[in-house]
Amino acid sequence: MMDNAKIFDNLERKIEKLLSRLRNLEQENDKLRSDAAAARKSERDAAESRGSVERLERDQEVVRERLEKLIASLEAAEKG
Repeated sequence: MMDNAKIFDNLERKIEKLLSRLRNLEQENDKLRSDAAAARKSERDAAESRGSVERLERDQEVVRERLEKLIASLEAAEKG
């Protein structure tokens, strides 16, 4: 039968291993949280970029329509 000192040494080693594993998992968890935050920021940035592109496309369409009207007016003035 094992004496108390051996039993406690055994338990201590197991606890050390568990604590080490816990520290590793905490570090991994921190990294995953950081990665998730970066991913959320990327999604927000992408959404903002899409919004900017959509606004620019609408502005471009307005400018194109104005130019077409201006060209039509100039052509009418030349004929008239």
